[in-house]
Amino acid sequence: MVIVLPACAHADTVAVVAEHTERVVLATGLARSVSTVLVDTSTAEDIRTRAAFQSARLCGSRVELMVPDAGWGAAVARGLRHAAQVGAEDVVLADPDVPADLTAPAAESQLAVALRQLRDQERPGVVCSPLAAPWWQRLLAIHVLRPLCAPALGLTLVDPQARTLVLSGEAVPDALSPSWGLTRMGWEHGHGLGLLAAVREAGLDVGQTSPRVPHPGAFARSVNRDPVDRGDASALLPIALRLASVASSVREPAPVVPWVADLGLARGQLPPPEVFTAMLTRCSRAAQVVASRPGVAGGWPEPLLNSWHAARALRADIPAIAERLWLTYLARLGPWLRFGASTGGYTVPARHSVVAAARQFLLATGTPVMAEQTAEDSGGEHIAPSVPGTG
Repeated sequence: MVIVLPACAHADTVAVVAEHTERVVLATGLARSVSTVLVDTSTAEDIRTRAAFQSARLCGSRVELMVPDAGWGAAVARGLRHAAQVGAEDVVLADPDVPADLTAPAAESQLAVALRQLRDQERPGVVCSPLAAPWWQRLLAIHVLRPLCAPALGLTLVDPQARTLVLSGEAVPDALSPSWGLTRMGWEHGHGLGLLAAVREAGLDVGQTSPRVPHPGAFARSVNRDPVDRGDASALLPIALRLASVASSVREPAPVVPWVADLGLARGQLPPPEVFTAMLTRCSRAAQVVASRPGVAGGWPEPLLNSWHAARALRADIPAIAERLWLTYLARLGPWLRFGASTGGYTVPARHSVVAAARQFLLATGTPVMAEQTAEDSGGEHIAPSVPGTG
């Protein structure tokens, strides 16, 4: 088993992530030996991340690889190539940016679940272990990214960033050399969508666990982050659109659920009501100001479906399609927030509007959709016992 840590200036977190990940791997009993590989993309002069990694209390071997000033994707590729060279049976790609699941018993953590789930797959490929986040930080995913990616991936992603993954040894070559070209999927932007698509396109299984709960400090930062992040959209929308042209697996696809739960929060974990209200007001106003044509998102998901079809064209202008989709999403977001947002979560009608739109989009793209969920299922948001509440 090889653990790959792509890190850049992560001196404060790399040791705790390395130690936690190794404990989880050893607790599962699925690996005879464990090697942890740091791929440090800090500048050549910055040795702080490597020094912190050297201080980590690890039982297995450790390897340091330097790729100064490289992006996340280049670091991931370098770590996977090393894993392939040493003949790793499985690979854990761990994200040192946000330590998570630290309080759960190692054998019961979501990363351990991912390792066991990988072994149970019919054709072991990859399992994503997503991060939990408040629902208002998932708005782009809820309305756009989850349905847009589902036809190609065969599942509805909780977290489209997909930065913590478990891969089988068989999946590594497919991730490194997909037939449609890795660079087109934009690994350099710091997410694993391209990796997931490569494994799926090769006919291997793709899955995900329930979300891992971030360390309290990281979680507090995520709660207060601006919900309308153009940076996230710039990185993820073009890649999600390119997934529209990824060939479907020759295997009979399993039905896709149109809805996955977001993080529910107890009242004490929410920002004060006035802060929350002001944040959503800013979000709604930003949507109104940026959207070039008010009302353009009427009839959702038709604009999303139009973007999906446009992206499948032979010479599709993906940046232009992504820009139009961003503006259309903003036009939808403002009214939707006024319709459904509250400190306790969005309302049942607002949730149902998302579920109905996702189902309609999936059916229109020829994606098998799971049978209707019960009202209880579609309303349930209790994804992490340590973080109760409704989302």
